[in-house]
Amino acid sequence: MKKKLSVTALLLTALVYPQTSQAATANLATCGITQGQPLTNAYGPYDFTNPQHKSKLPIVIGAHFTQEVERLIRGSTGTVQGDINYTLKAIPNYHRALHAIAKYQRFGFKMDKRYYNAECYFRRAIHFQPRDDVSKMLFAIHLHMTNKLKQAKSQYEQALRLRPKGAELNYNYGLLLLDLKLYQQAKKAAAIAYNKGYPLQGLKNKLAKHQG
Repeated sequence: MKKKLSVTALLLTALVYPQTSQAATANLATCGITQGQPLTNAYGPYDFTNPQHKSKLPIVIGAHFTQEVERLIRGSTGTVQGDINYTLKAIPNYHRALHAIAKYQRFGFKMDKRYYNAECYFRRAIHFQPRDDVSKMLFAIHLHMTNKLKQAKSQYEQALRLRPKGAELNYNYGLLLLDLKLYQQAKKAAAIAYNKGYPLQGLKNKLAKHQG
């Protein structure tokens, strides 16, 4: 297990639906998604998880997703939201940018209506690369942090079908299960995470308080 924690782990240190087919289609359409059709963009779109696309990413990240953009301090070529939007149009499942736009929205920054909201960017990422379990996990974390617990559980379960033994995934899922008062399931998720060497102790501490 690497000592350096990923963006998703760092995010969780701060963490203390069914629809009709018609409704689902309308929801996707508001996010610029056409069912059965790939996303399009002037540059890309490129898959962050595809090694063959790796050489295409730095030109976007270097210009639009600077450290100051990621930290929500100021934009690089325009506004913070505009630069994140450009990044996620070119690389829809770029995990750090997904985390940034989710944080931007949760922190209460004014959302420019010319761009998508955080949920749309997550739905676009998942539509673009359905087998990217990290995008699904990040979406689940965002839903959890915005108190949409049942929807978060659905996203976690989709991610777990792709990576059932993922340490970070099971850790975060366990935190949600605790909030849902599903204690036995939370213990099972914690066992997987810690058997894989996951370093954060928040889930273990929360379980201990419940058992105590």
